Amino acid sequence: MSSIAEGLKIKGEVQGTEDLRVDGEIEGRISLPGAAVVIGPKGRVTGDVQAREVVLEGTARGNLTARERVRIAATGKLEGDVASERLVIEEGARVSGKVDAGAAEAQARAAARPAAAAPAHTPATPAAASATAPKPPIG
Repeated sequence: MSSIAEGLKIKGEVQGTEDLRVDGEIEGRISLPGAAVVIGPKGRVTGDVQAREVVLEGTARGNLTARERVRIAATGKLEGDVASERLVIEEGARVSGKVDAGAAEAQARAAARPAAAAPAHTPATPAAASATAPKPPIG
């Protein structure tokens, strides 16, 4: 695991294949799609983070996107959106943004379903079908 130690500040994009721990500060995008990113309690990231797994114990300003899981610890503070298959937000964590958990599963279901295959509205039961059919006038 590579690390950005406390007291170090990096400006620019970080890319790679190895896990990364941030205890310092990064200003810029982090793209480690096959690895884990841990932002430690004193770590600060300003920019989007894309990884297999993201653990936020410090502060992040930007969107967190993880293929498998995002965990925001009780000490974590996020200003940005989260998208991941699984999401854990511990009590005490602060999150300000949109959350999309289970995103990969939903995308897979949508891709597997042909758009033209399903009619716009199909009643689930014969009773539902008769309830939606127009009624003849009485009398």
